[in-house]
Amino acid sequence: MHTDQQVKKRLLDEFNDIESKNLWNITFRFVEVESSKIKKTSDEAKKPQNKALNRYQDVSPYDETRIILKRGNVSYINANLVQVCNCERQYILTQGPLENSTSHFWLMVWEQNSKAIVMLNKVIEKKKLKCHQYWPKKKKDNDKFVWNDVGLSVEFVSKINHGFYALSVLKLNDLDSGESREIYHFHYTDWPDFGVPKTPTPFLRFLRDVRRSGSLDPSNGPIVVHCSAGIGRSGTFCLIDSCLIKMNTPEGLDYVHIRTLLAEMRKCRLGLVQAPEQLRFVYQSVIEALDSDWEADNEDNLPSLDGSLLNNISESDCESSDSELSSEAPPLPPPRMESLRQQDEDDYDDEESLVSESDSDENESTPPPLPPPRDLDLSKPNDCMETTNTKDERIKNKVEGEAEKTKIMADKLKIMKRKQKEQEKWEQIKRHCNNGKQSKNK
Repeated sequence: MHTDQQVKKRLLDEFNDIESKNLWNITFRFVEVESSKIKKTSDEAKKPQNKALNRYQDVSPYDETRIILKRGNVSYINANLVQVCNCERQYILTQGPLENSTSHFWLMVWEQNSKAIVMLNKVIEKKKLKCHQYWPKKKKDNDKFVWNDVGLSVEFVSKINHGFYALSVLKLNDLDSGESREIYHFHYTDWPDFGVPKTPTPFLRFLRDVRRSGSLDPSNGPIVVHCSAGIGRSGTFCLIDSCLIKMNTPEGLDYVHIRTLLAEMRKCRLGLVQAPEQLRFVYQSVIEALDSDWEADNEDNLPSLDGSLLNNISESDCESSDSELSSEAPPLPPPRMESLRQQDEDDYDDEESLVSESDSDENESTPPPLPPPRDLDLSKPNDCMETTNTKDERIKNKVEGEAEKTKIMADKLKIMKRKQKEQEKWEQIKRHCNNGKQSKNK
């Protein structure tokens, strides 16, 4: 058995060697090559009646380890049981529920006796829907999700927002037996798709709190872990937790070859850990955990757990559970004016880019004055009157056309000014959010 210092040094030397030589792509490729040797079927996922239940057609659960539903008309769900050798850990890794698979998701939670759900994605990421809103977020009158096809309902109990993650308590009810269970919903909101958190510290805090809840204890059913596809971020979470379990044996720290363990876990569900950056983050998290008392109560270097995210901004303004704090303001409500001629959004963007900063103040409520009509020469002979009248009509039409264009442009300017004010308000809210987070970290 190695000493603590020997294990830490060996892992750190391995990390530094890969880092200094910029070999993360090659290291990740090693895992891919090893995984290509896995020959397992996914026939159930490819059946015509089940294709619509897969979020991504290239992410299919292995038949050997897939979760089979027992109640209801559907037995298939895109989920696998991942068991790690030589440590008391079982995880169910699954995709973010689709609208048509949400009832199956909750039936799986019920039948597998799971105590908690770990959600590592946002509902909307990069303006794309990554997961159906499958749980009630607030307590309202009759605000209960009911699925008669599986005989279950879910209702909101409570929620604490810790800044980088939110913990909700949900009540899962069996409509037939009347039995109820409380389910923890851990929603980590600071993990980008195909990316990694900025530092391992808040993630380790998140993992510590999941462990403290008892949700990973063998006395409960397997914890349900999902992101969008249920392989990248979900696999990273499980690999870090498993590494730390296997290293902290009763005899002392033991060295774990991370890449080999990952290749072994991929025998349960394909594609776990989806990018070289995620594999690098696994190393960073394990190294930091071994070098610190990350499971202790000392939280001087971590965000506080008082449940408050901001000082002066309401939670509804800054909550990022189901969408990103993007650089764009939320869409404007329809303007209270006569509808303008339909224009492409690109045209509005081009015109908005021409508005100078000095024009941003909304200090005019009427369109600019029309250009004065040209003076007509009425002293011409009668035989020229027809030509003059035609010319007069052209001038009149032109003036009216210019007036219409001016009015349309003025209306567009109003919209753009409103949009700019909304953008400035949105940026102010983001600054408050960031200042609030920074003050918590100090």
